[in-house]
Amino acid sequence: MLQRGLEVVLLGATGAVGGEILGVLEERHFPVTSLRAFASEDSEGLELEFRGEPIRVEALVPQALPECDLILSAAPAMLEDLLPELRQAETCLVDVTGALELEPSIPLYLPGFQREGAELEGSRWLAIPRGVVAGLGLVLAPLAREAGLERVTALCLESASGAGLRAAAELTDQTVHLLNAMTGDPGEPQIFPRAVAFDCLPVVGEVLEGEETSEERRLRHVLRRLLGLPTLPIEVTRVRVPIFGGSLACAHVELANQLTPDRARTLWEKQPYLEVMGEGDLPTPRSSMGRDGVRVGRIRSEGEGGRRLAFVLTLDDLRYGSALAAVLAAETLCRLD
Repeated sequence: MLQRGLEVVLLGATGAVGGEILGVLEERHFPVTSLRAFASEDSEGLELEFRGEPIRVEALVPQALPECDLILSAAPAMLEDLLPELRQAETCLVDVTGALELEPSIPLYLPGFQREGAELEGSRWLAIPRGVVAGLGLVLAPLAREAGLERVTALCLESASGAGLRAAAELTDQTVHLLNAMTGDPGEPQIFPRAVAFDCLPVVGEVLEGEETSEERRLRHVLRRLLGLPTLPIEVTRVRVPIFGGSLACAHVELANQLTPDRARTLWEKQPYLEVMGEGDLPTPRSSMGRDGVRVGRIRSEGEGGRRLAFVLTLDDLRYGSALAAVLAAETLCRLD
């Protein structure tokens, strides 16, 4: 059972992830005694609803962090300002911004991936591997245990709205402009390097030397850490696509030992939070929206030797890859003494 009711602070309450976290806290009847919602100064004074009651959004002064039992962080800049103070405090923290996901001393938490409590003993901070990396980690882990991974290649198609509410609004404006054949310029893109409506942008993050992006590099490092395979070759391309939710990854893996598609299906069917699609049923981002897990399909063997598999996975990255994971991580922390 969870501890007594908790005093909870939510950072980034007005963002897409923050709003989803509020919904999941309510759905799961998380034991909240008090909840304070913080966001940027632009959002100060707005009212949100939680369990039928209004909650006023506050602007946070780093030196005046309120005492609380638990912080749920969905605002990277806000968290970075607070870290020096938090490292001296006893507050539990769950971060879903990526700010802590590469710190070796902070465990990663992914629903269905870990033995609850075992690797987390003594931890008061947890980091959530975000978005599509959560789906890849959940699907690859059983293959790594059964047959060993030698190489992973993935093409990740990620919703434009995965970049936040402002990105979703930008996609909406561009789409309306094009559908209505409006004249004039809809305005320079503010979130993306160029318009994404009815197009695809093969860049997520800052382009680095060698044409890899910062987010492709980060995905590789986080996935290696999640799988416990620090030298695993991972080749990934991340693409923004003009949809409003969900992500899809086309993965090709090379294994150390033979593994048939049927055996892979059997392994995945035993994996919590993972749904194996039937033959002819296609995993799509839209079909995964609102689901508490990952869907995998189009499972096939490639080449000879039985050591290469290909498959497609989809997930609601705002839910499973962010908010649900954050709340389940908080439940896990609250169970630990």
